[in-house]
Amino acid sequence: MPITLPTRSIKEEIKQQRDLLWRERWARLPLTLLAIAMTTIYLPIRMAVVCAMVNLGAELASMLYMRALDPRRHPKRYHFVIACVAAMEFCYVLPAILIWQGDENYAKAFAVGMLCTTLMQMIGARSIHMPFGYFAFVAAAVPSLVGNAYYWIGIDNHAGLAVSTLALSGALTYTLVAMKSNNRLHVAAALDRAAAVDSSKAKSRFLAQMSHELRTPMNAILGMGHAELRRAKDNLSENRLSVLITSAEGLSTILDDILDMSAIESGRLSIRPKPVVPAQEIMALLNLFQPAITNAGLELIYTLSPQLGAQWLLDPQRLRQCMTNLLSNALKNTTHGSITVTADLDIAPSLQSGPQMGAVNAGKAIMRIEIADTGPGIPSHRHSSLFEPFSQARRPQVGTESNGLGLSICRTMARQMGGDVTIATNTEGESGAHFIFTLQLGVAPPTSEPATDAPKPIAPRLAPNITSLQVLVVDDIATNRLVASTYLRMLGATMIEAASGAQALEILTRSQPDLVLLDMNMPEMNGIETLEQIRALPGPVARVPVIAMTADAMPDHRAHYLAAGLDGYLAKPINPARIETEIKAVLDKARGSRPE
Repeated sequence: MPITLPTRSIKEEIKQQRDLLWRERWARLPLTLLAIAMTTIYLPIRMAVVCAMVNLGAELASMLYMRALDPRRHPKRYHFVIACVAAMEFCYVLPAILIWQGDENYAKAFAVGMLCTTLMQMIGARSIHMPFGYFAFVAAAVPSLVGNAYYWIGIDNHAGLAVSTLALSGALTYTLVAMKSNNRLHVAAALDRAAAVDSSKAKSRFLAQMSHELRTPMNAILGMGHAELRRAKDNLSENRLSVLITSAEGLSTILDDILDMSAIESGRLSIRPKPVVPAQEIMALLNLFQPAITNAGLELIYTLSPQLGAQWLLDPQRLRQCMTNLLSNALKNTTHGSITVTADLDIAPSLQSGPQMGAVNAGKAIMRIEIADTGPGIPSHRHSSLFEPFSQARRPQVGTESNGLGLSICRTMARQMGGDVTIATNTEGESGAHFIFTLQLGVAPPTSEPATDAPKPIAPRLAPNITSLQVLVVDDIATNRLVASTYLRMLGATMIEAASGAQALEILTRSQPDLVLLDMNMPEMNGIETLEQIRALPGPVARVPVIAMTADAMPDHRAHYLAAGLDGYLAKPINPARIETEIKAVLDKARGSRPE
């Protein structure tokens, strides 16, 4: 008697039923065999062994054939499982019926106990897919009623037959009602769970779509704002345009934080460790912040442990993301004085005794980064709520308000990397905020390059010069091409425009630019397809560096596009600093990989 469910398939019901039985197998099967074994007190051992073997075999066979079972596609398997369920219940109830026929001490109490356990088991474990429950119920109810009638008729006691049949019928009726009620609960829970999953997917799709749609006009606002700010000739215009740009960048930060929070809530925040030199990652980030810190009239003080000059396993993107948040927080809240960054390493003894730093295959290390500022500080009574979403413990400078998500996201990322973000309590006489960021480092695989306990000081690398570069900008939206061309001209580069992938390929057959900025979401031929066509071109133009310039800014987009063969990634809205940094990094990597 199959049940038709308009919003939940029978296949899903059977899967849920099997999952429940499979999870409970180590508790349920031994107890079932123990109960049958105890029937040897009243029954021959041979009968108990036969019932136990049939029960166990039918149970295991039913769970095996329930795997990926679809009644429409596998009707024979479905009927076989039903037969197994009926045989299993019958072989459990049969010993109880036979014991009921005897007059030994406590025999009838034992038989009633066995029958009650199987009825309870049907209520709890056989009520998800009701056809299985119905056949199990029939396999237990019919023999029980027949056996009970046979006993009382045999001793010619019609009153006992009537009373016991009434009691047994009441127990069976309650079991059936409870099974149906439990089934409704299972169905409601499954539908609620499915609705929650669909709602989460819809929210993710909405966030991704809104992020994509908002980034294009925001890209235009920032691009035109930077261009007009460069041309402004009076202080009033400069101030107004600075407020415009700062506000647009604040909206961009809010978008990024919301996407990160969404990824954290859905469990999609990925950590991808790889061998890197932590000191180089930290210095690269400090070099990016140095101009902003200097322009704010502050001093940047940093101290890095020499041990951070070796290779370790960590996720450089998440490291930069957490440090960027903490440094931005310090910069927003500090009007005079300095920002101090201290990074050191706590190495496990097993690593310290190893033959080569970064080449030992056991143990881990903890990197500790402290970021302190001389701002107004954070009251100690606010420390407990500081890392909650939308919590703001300090009032930033005018025009630099935050959304209160950054520290919460930062702590979550740190904990996923085996560390944490905490705030130290100031001692008497100290001011400002002092954050402590820790993360666990894995041991990098051995390399052919010898490692030393004291790496050489990190010197800034000479970045490629963007001036005189020829850049091909490929985007189907004219506004985005205008913004990119504005920034490139500000950096001294020249550009060629292409409104589609096909047009870009046509240009590349005639000329060879130094770089390509490629939109990922174009009609007819998207960014990935255009990249494949570029790599298939004859000659050296096929190796031209290509940077994704896209409004796809979800946490996994960067990794996806880099894995697809893109040389770099720029999420819209872009700004002059970001486009300059990414172009220099990509060209530096491309030139460094070429044979001398």
